[in-house]
Amino acid sequence: MKINWKVRLKNRAFWIAIIPALALLGKQVLELFGMSVDFTNISKELLGIIETVFVILAIIGVITDPTTKGISDSERALGYNEPNNDRR
Repeated sequence: MKINWKVRLKNRAFWIAIIPALALLGKQVLELFGMSVDFTNISKELLGIIETVFVILAIIGVITDPTTKGISDSERALGYNEPNNDRR
């Protein structure tokens, strides 16, 4: 799997997707060890919706490059030092 992580880490969309995923992971790890974040003011249903939104954001483009086949970056993308700005 060849991915240009240097460029991915500079991409705002990457962070918009990864931060909620890491927050959800942190919550689940805390629950695994018997600790829980107290959301007494938020109903279970609302919390479930928030978690689902986090999962959807994590699925959208965290790793995959939709312009290439599979999960690897193209040779062109591997050569980038900054995210490509196609706006002209």
